[in-house]
Amino acid sequence: MGRRTRGRMSRIEQLPPALKDRLDELLRNGVPQAEILRRLEDPLREIGERPLSAAGLNRYATQMEEIGAELRETRAIAEAWRSKFGDRPTSELGQLTVEVLSTLAFKASLRARQDSEDPEAVIDPELLGDLALAQFRLERAAEIGTRRERTLREAFAKQAAEAVETEARAQGVGPEGIAALRAAIEGGR
Repeated sequence: MGRRTRGRMSRIEQLPPALKDRLDELLRNGVPQAEILRRLEDPLREIGERPLSAAGLNRYATQMEEIGAELRETRAIAEAWRSKFGDRPTSELGQLTVEVLSTLAFKASLRARQDSEDPEAVIDPELLGDLALAQFRLERAAEIGTRRERTLREAFAKQAAEAVETEARAQGVGPEGIAALRAAIEGGR
């Protein structure tokens, strides 16, 4: 994710996770870089590290902003797909699938940038198309499964209502009682 020097991670990437998380949070909250450097001086000193350089923090902040922009773009793509399929009921599985595919696209794009000397390297458009098609097919399968489950429940409720009606008649239950039992069973669809 960060700048690599001859295969090594940047100093910021090598920070202890808690300190790096704190730095990331400060950047996300829009704290000026000079203030971030000041706030991190003592924690770095406590772990025996020298202060971060302004240039290093600036490189890292710039990179994080680029990644943030890519993430926002990925979310916009996911939202476009959601709106395209919005006329159909969307299951939780479908929503989850969109999010998973969005995350995969984002990570693949990020990996392409890391592995390439070209800072504008992006994910292969053909792969994005395959991801979108997979998402569509998964959503469609979820819709079919939901419809099939509803049909089975309705058929079961109808059979149960018929069995209860037959037994209720045999027990001498009147038409109003039978109608109430049937409504209670079939109403649970």
